[in-house]
Amino acid sequence: MDYRLTIDRGNTALKGAVWDNRGKLLIADSAVGFTSAGELARHLASGLLDRGEHFANAIYSSVVPSHRHEDIKTLKYLCPNLLELTRTTPLPIAIEYETPETLGADRVAAAVGASSLYPKQNLLVADVGTAVTYDFLSEKGVFCGGNIAPGIHMRLEALHAFTDRLPQVESLGPTPPWGLTTAQAMRSGAFRGIAAELEYYSRQAGNNATAVLTGGSVPLLIRNGMLNIKYHHDPYLVHRGLHCIIHYNENK
Repeated sequence: MDYRLTIDRGNTALKGAVWDNRGKLLIADSAVGFTSAGELARHLASGLLDRGEHFANAIYSSVVPSHRHEDIKTLKYLCPNLLELTRTTPLPIAIEYETPETLGADRVAAAVGASSLYPKQNLLVADVGTAVTYDFLSEKGVFCGGNIAPGIHMRLEALHAFTDRLPQVESLGPTPPWGLTTAQAMRSGAFRGIAAELEYYSRQAGNNATAVLTGGSVPLLIRNGMLNIKYHHDPYLVHRGLHCIIHYNENK
């Protein structure tokens, strides 16, 4: 069976996924203990590829340029047909962005993934991680721009770092509507601020828009019952989009 590999290097984690030739996600993992994309790829290939075999196709996406050369070098041992997601990569969606060279590859991939799940719909595509990105994809399949804000951990860190008396607060803990301690007030402010932003941007995307959410902090928002919008949660949305981009370029 032919397998396809998707690798995404984000601000805080290196992640990989393997797909079969029918588009089914088989394995997804983060690079705990791995320093390069090639090491992660070999880990993911273990038990799938026989000795000397390669992935049929692969794609690499990164928002950390300092790792690019080494990542690509190590990946090509397992993935001779390696596609790098850049501003010139052919895409199944159109991009309307005045500075495409500054548009994060992860934002592009997430938008493609969301479009594959909900074609011909207005979409809010939100990645709630280290930072939060709120992007609008029109029903015509056009990436119309978006906004960037601090994530939950960044908000809590900033409150502590830029004030004299506010403490260091972890994201895990009570988040009542109105905080009864300073720690609760900070945590609830961070969580509920993002929940409110999601509601706002969902309205901006249109009455019938669907919010497609990904990112490590989404489960925290769900677990705390803070999402009052119509949404679909896909923890592998960026990888889904990367796989769609492989498929699109295979069939051009």
